[in-house]
Amino acid sequence: MNKQGVGKIDWCDYSWSVVTGCLNKCPYCYARKIANRFYGHFNPEFHPNRLHQPMKVKKPSTIFVSSMGELFGGWVASEHIDDVLDVCVTFAPWHTYLFLTKNPKRYGDFRAIDNGWYGTTVDGTKMTKNNIRDLVYYTQVGMAGRFVSFEPLLKPVKPDLFGIQWVIIGADSTRGAAKPPKKWADTIIEEARKNNIPVWVKDNFRFPVRIKERP
Repeated sequence: MNKQGVGKIDWCDYSWSVVTGCLNKCPYCYARKIANRFYGHFNPEFHPNRLHQPMKVKKPSTIFVSSMGELFGGWVASEHIDDVLDVCVTFAPWHTYLFLTKNPKRYGDFRAIDNGWYGTTVDGTKMTKNNIRDLVYYTQVGMAGRFVSFEPLLKPVKPDLFGIQWVIIGADSTRGAAKPPKKWADTIIEEARKNNIPVWVKDNFRFPVRIKERP
């Protein structure tokens, strides 16, 4: 478990990397760069020794699950995902857990937990074009809510936010990456406001107005 906050992942209290690694090979992936620097690889790995870490945090907290990997990647064994969900609902149910994936279809293979927020990434490229649609379709009644992370926002999008309860907007944090135009965020924020959806704009977007809203 890693404490988060200002200067880190500021929309959660902790990150819990019980599954690390990913095979998506996104060119902007910060986790891959960190893993390659420290471990020499970003191969998917399940860490059973980390499984019960949320139990050690007694204060109810918001926990981002597998910030250094892709928990719902097709290469992750179903039993490992079940083990993670068991911890969330049985061993440490006082926390709120945030899941984020580029593969929202796989949410439909597992039970929804009522202290889980289910999210997907939309970056404006073809790879994530249908992610919001799939998120809404493959998640179930019983979860805490759905959210979309527009990070990194690489191209302009005008999303359909029906069925979404939270929006996060961020930029590519890769060194030398171009700053996204303000109007790209404006478009998403406008759609969110139409649907009364709270918005969290990350500092790396360098948006001129501070927007840090939680659902």
